Amino acid sequence: MIPHRIAAATAATIAALIALTACSSSSDTPSATTSGAALSGEVTFAGYGGAGGDAITSAWLDPFSQATGVDAILDPSMDNSKLLQMIESGNVTWDVAEAGLDFGLTEKNTGLADIDCTIVECDAFDGRWPVTAKGVPMFVYSTVVTYNTDTFATSGPKNWKDFLDTKTYPGKRAINAGEGFFGLAEAVLIADGVSRDQLYPLDIDRALKLLDPIKSDLIFITSGAECIDLVTSGEATVGACYNARVTKAAAEGKPIAMSWDAQIQSADYVTIPAKSPNLANAMALVAYITSTEHSGDLVNYLTYGPGNPHAKIPADKLADVPTSNEGEGDAAPIIPDFDWWNENREHVLETVSAWVAS
Repeated sequence: MIPHRIAAATAATIAALIALTACSSSSDTPSATTSGAALSGEVTFAGYGGAGGDAITSAWLDPFSQATGVDAILDPSMDNSKLLQMIESGNVTWDVAEAGLDFGLTEKNTGLADIDCTIVECDAFDGRWPVTAKGVPMFVYSTVVTYNTDTFATSGPKNWKDFLDTKTYPGKRAINAGEGFFGLAEAVLIADGVSRDQLYPLDIDRALKLLDPIKSDLIFITSGAECIDLVTSGEATVGACYNARVTKAAAEGKPIAMSWDAQIQSADYVTIPAKSPNLANAMALVAYITSTEHSGDLVNYLTYGPGNPHAKIPADKLADVPTSNEGEGDAAPIIPDFDWWNENREHVLETVSAWVAS
């Protein structure tokens, strides 16, 4: 998968973004428009490569090129720190970048271009994931309770309380600590009875104490692929994995399944550096990717939900898409508070890293 490099945008990165914006007024931020001119040339999309990059190319970049004549190129080396360096230096080679809300996609970030809502269907984004001043939701993905179906042939774990229960559901757990337990801290606290409307500020110490009893059963992973490998091999019987990777592995006949209950949901956005060398093409590509007509095209290649809530999803894909499988009550999606995480990420990462190492 593409998601999610939350740890890459530390509090220091966010601070650097804010400092950068202080160096220029909002009037310096260009608004990209096509001015009615025909598009030509090229546009570079900075993404994360792998299966996600292949899916984005097939679903959006190649069709955009065919429709407009613009050569849409995937650069699979997207990294928050690299994008920030380009913005700070003024030497920008990317036109569109895949980023999360952790990158600061607000009006304060004048290193990014304003989203032109005369070109982009901003009004269509009336659901859970809104358009921001500097970004448009591209797709929605989830971290889900995942399990090995050879180990749990009849009834596997269904929620995060089950994830923590190694007596009823024995075996190792594959879990990513590199992101400071982003989303997972919320899941653990909710499983312990914390009301969703009382989650923040997160009690990270309490979350870690809840993980202490099963710490010896945790396998700390660094990628989405590793989660799938561990669960399908049986080295871990349960994991916190990305939904599209689970669906893909199950379709390949591997012994893996997942539960949608309390899925930890997030979204990747598309954003444009203010000094994009191909600004008109960039805004046109963002408009294409996020349009009601095309936002759902990704699910034919990768089963993440469309960022545009009005996009159509093929009937045969509905069972595999996060946005079509949102439960209610205790089973409702868990949506991390990005504002809180952006303000507290550095401290949380330090605390979690020390706990992992202890």
